[in-house]
Amino acid sequence: MAKHDFSDFDQKLKLVNFRLKGAQLPVSLTRKGSSLYARATLPPPPDSDKSLPHQQHLKLGMKANFLALNQAEAIAKKIGAAVLLKEFHWEDYGRGDKKPDKQTAAAWCKAFELHYFEETERNPTTEESFKTHYLAYLKRLPQTQVLTREALERTIKATQPNSCQRAKICIAFKRFGLFAGIDVSFINEKLKGTYSSCKTAPRDLPSAQVILECWSKIPHRGWQWVYGMLATYGLRPHEAFHLDTQELERGGWVLKVLDETKTGYREVYPLYPEWVEQLGLRHKQLPNVTGKTNSALGQRVGQAFRRYHIPFPAYNLRHSYAVGCIGFIDTSLAARWMGHSVQIHNRIYQAWISQAFEQAAFERALKNPNRPQPPLLGELKPPESDQSAAA
Repeated sequence: MAKHDFSDFDQKLKLVNFRLKGAQLPVSLTRKGSSLYARATLPPPPDSDKSLPHQQHLKLGMKANFLALNQAEAIAKKIGAAVLLKEFHWEDYGRGDKKPDKQTAAAWCKAFELHYFEETERNPTTEESFKTHYLAYLKRLPQTQVLTREALERTIKATQPNSCQRAKICIAFKRFGLFAGIDVSFINEKLKGTYSSCKTAPRDLPSAQVILECWSKIPHRGWQWVYGMLATYGLRPHEAFHLDTQELERGGWVLKVLDETKTGYREVYPLYPEWVEQLGLRHKQLPNVTGKTNSALGQRVGQAFRRYHIPFPAYNLRHSYAVGCIGFIDTSLAARWMGHSVQIHNRIYQAWISQAFEQAAFERALKNPNRPQPPLLGELKPPESDQSAAA
């Protein structure tokens, strides 16, 4: 089945899920890329730091094709029945039985990688994500020694406290340690530190006028188009290369961001619809760039910004879009357009959101007819002269 040519298959998948729902089974089938997953509220897996059942995706080890669909439906029924009877066990689905016993850190790392890609479709983007968020930190462990709690703690404490590296290694080692059956209760908030990627530093965000001026100075039409899409739709840099622009080309406003992106498929509306016409965005024209991963594509965008002397990073166009939405677009809607949760949206843009609401509240207060009126300067009585002081 060709890439993105899943329309007929997805229709069949809907029928399967309709039958599962009709049978009152608490499970459904989903497709991620070209792989099939079962989705249900399941108990936490052996390597999880959660204690209560929650909705999860269970990789079935099957490709999304018509031949596998009947078998996938049968497995889904089995999972649904096990959930209803409270008899679901992760080891029945290949979890918990592939771990080495008192092996070296290198052996555990290999087992963890195999486990990670049981749940996640393996492709250049997910492989890069694993290397960045896990492997880069797991390699810091003494690879030829037996994996221990002490080794995890020493490696964490070798990073700078309250730093980005400290926060990320704690997240990676906590999941890795749980997988290896190690007590990781020592990886607490105090050890992790105060760093947070959601604490966005104040930025000198470009105004709409500056954004247009910089666009007009880009001599390459392809990069002009990419720049215009980032500014108008608040995209992440790599997302400009994973778009369905058919509706836009037909005269509409909706832009479809495809599955290959960081947070998957979503539909986005322009902050300034006028820019769609002014910047010629209805006529898709990408620059000829290479990049097997989203990170590589993002780097190409950054290089272009520097080459054309854009005085701010590409991500600032996304932040300008978000800040521009504040005040006249509902926060939950703006978060959905940007491809993240309301909680993340509020944390990232808290300072700007707070400022906008405080300004609006102040303006409403000024217009309130019940607001106490101050005396005017002309109504004040002149001070009585102090004759004794003059004498």
